[in-house]
Amino acid sequence: MGNSPLDDAPDIARATEPPPAITLADARNWPGFVLLIIGGLVAIVAAVIGAVGFPGAAFIFALIALAASLTGIALVLVERRGHPRHPRAPERSAR
Repeated sequence: MGNSPLDDAPDIARATEPPPAITLADARNWPGFVLLIIGGLVAIVAAVIGAVGFPGAAFIFALIALAASLTGIALVLVERRGHPRHPRAPERSAR
């Protein structure tokens, strides 16, 4: 038994990964998420413009939506890989 919880629940105090909401709450990811939202909205606009009958303009909007979405994905991935999730204090040398 030892240190295990009584109800076999996961021990969140010793979790190695943060809960899913932490990623969204981290302000460093917001620019990437904003670009993803913009890319989605521009894709909807491109679909509407294409349905109305302007294929050239729809193609341009689709390219903009693709660029915004790919940039947003890249920003989120760079932020997730570039910074440690739990920054540690620098180790002190024993003297």
